[in-house]
Amino acid sequence: MPSAMRCKSKCQSRSSALLNGLDFTYRNTGHYEGAQFHSHPFYELYFFHGGQCTYIVGDRLWTLAPGDILLLHGMTLHCPNPSPEVPYVRSIIHFEPSVLQRQLPNDTAKLLEPFERFGNARLSLDGAERADAEKLLSDMHAVQQGGSPFAAQRTALRFAELLYAINEWFDKPQRRQLEPASERERHVQRAITFVEEHFTAAMTLKQIADALHLTKPYLSQLFKDVTGTTIFKYVYNRRINQAKLLLQLDASRPVSEVAHAAGFVHPAHFSRMFKETVGCTAEAFRARMRGIPPTGTLHE
Repeated sequence: MPSAMRCKSKCQSRSSALLNGLDFTYRNTGHYEGAQFHSHPFYELYFFHGGQCTYIVGDRLWTLAPGDILLLHGMTLHCPNPSPEVPYVRSIIHFEPSVLQRQLPNDTAKLLEPFERFGNARLSLDGAERADAEKLLSDMHAVQQGGSPFAAQRTALRFAELLYAINEWFDKPQRRQLEPASERERHVQRAITFVEEHFTAAMTLKQIADALHLTKPYLSQLFKDVTGTTIFKYVYNRRINQAKLLLQLDASRPVSEVAHAAGFVHPAHFSRMFKETVGCTAEAFRARMRGIPPTGTLHE
């Protein structure tokens, strides 16, 4: 998995924190500024401690419950939408498989099996499992804060233990991907699925609403209430994310062709939206993903 995602501002993302292969944020209660769709070239393990939050990952919408774990392939577009009315508490681990290969070279394939087998997945823990997960996360945090010269190695070992536990939890026969609970959430899930199937084509709000047998005002307000963003902001973020993937897959493909393949009609509109969303130009993003040192105003 590439590690050179370092463009200025948003394009820089969290990759600078992954110099040692793993970045761990424990029980973050910081305010989340609206719906911010994002993607990154490393895996993510997200643990939901408490609050009220819906989470979009690719074409899936989940209403989270305390004790939920999300496994994310980072390049899939994802975005939480927590309620500002209650504290939003989460622990997040961004990591590259290489950190596990360095620390535990014989076990990496098994440790990452849930990411490979299920892709982006949600795991809802029962009481005992949640207590175990909370304890492992707390131990990881204590090691990081302890100042040991072997903190990185000890953190990796505890992280591996958490991944082993996740393997066991996923293997329980009663595990199922949970579907949206309310009718409102089911409507939004259908809208997200429609966008996923048609995002590269021209579309209007009326077309989406008609396909779902809803009115335009109802769909527009409902989508904003559940996800925290507008349906067309979601469409544009989905197109930009597709462009990011295409830029990485084919280093020689002209940016104008990438823009068209991702659903943009006008190259100038694509360029403006890409820089606004990612924080750098498409050319700079592709260069960084290929490990080419930055030039000009783009710097670490």
